[in-house]
Amino acid sequence: MGISFSVYLDGFKKDITREINVNDNLNLQTFCEYMILSMNGECKHLYQLIVNDEFAYLGPGCCVFDPDIEEMMDEDLIVKDLYLEEGDELLLNYDFRSDYDIYIKVESTTDDSFNKDFEVINGKGYGLLEEYHSFFLEDLVDARKRNPNAYSNVEYNLLDFDLDKINYTIDNYLAYKEELLRPKHYLLNVSLLGFEKEIKRKISIDSDIDISTLCEAIVLSMNGDLEHCYGVKRGKEYLEDEEMSKDINYLELKEGQRLKVIYDYGDNWVFNVRVSKIVDGYGSKKCYVVNGKGYGIVEDCGGEYYLDRVFNDDDNDYNIDEFDLDDINSTIDKRLFRTFYEVSNE
Repeated sequence: MGISFSVYLDGFKKDITREINVNDNLNLQTFCEYMILSMNGECKHLYQLIVNDEFAYLGPGCCVFDPDIEEMMDEDLIVKDLYLEEGDELLLNYDFRSDYDIYIKVESTTDDSFNKDFEVINGKGYGLLEEYHSFFLEDLVDARKRNPNAYSNVEYNLLDFDLDKINYTIDNYLAYKEELLRPKHYLLNVSLLGFEKEIKRKISIDSDIDISTLCEAIVLSMNGDLEHCYGVKRGKEYLEDEEMSKDINYLELKEGQRLKVIYDYGDNWVFNVRVSKIVDGYGSKKCYVVNGKGYGIVEDCGGEYYLDRVFNDDDNDYNIDEFDLDDINSTIDKRLFRTFYEVSNE
């Protein structure tokens, strides 16, 4: 069966609308992601779908944030399973921090299938902007007209609508996702910033490891003990908590790309991470340090100034040039990757 939808992005004075044809055999997760793409989103955040104000489905990666919603969006669920009829209304909430609401209404149904499983037929307006809160959108897209000095890097026009570009993105999205999710491992060069002597690690880590585990592996590789908070800074922005639970593929890393991992916001240890190489297939282990130089950090020593004093004190137990590869990899294995069987038999 084919279904024709009218869609609009809520909350703006100017109309941002789409007319879309969909075949009901389309996977429901894919349906939601295509809807987000149709509004120029990038599908980098969580979403939920509400049907007729009665049934709600949480997208992949969602934790239950509403006690009345417990239904996860099963991978095998298709649009047909929603039993949609003419006049039915859906609400797609995207990016719970930025708070975008995409309203979807069933305009008509037909027994015949369309030539494409999902196609934008017409529309109006640009759509949403990733990483900006919805109530900022109208100011951002019109900022250059009112104040050329504000938001100087904004390159959007609220009235822009490029039908061919949107459909091209949708048509190629599944192939893009398949490439993005292909098994691979990353070789990362990690260095401790702000210290006179060079302290560095080369780390191999598989692409299906979540971002939080990546941070923990980096801290452990630098002799940290994970007793403090940590975060990831990409460009000028920190990743949100919900993003930290996603696997490394979410970052869409390229060779040469850089990130910063910040550990212990009191002492403020900063690790510069550069993607040295991306290799097809998983590594011999989920995560391991290939080589390195220098001891690393000393917990609760107060940062670089006090660290110098710790290593220069004759009474301390630390050697700034010490690097024990086997001990570091053993710690990472035991702290992050040991199995339930191994733990239960200790």
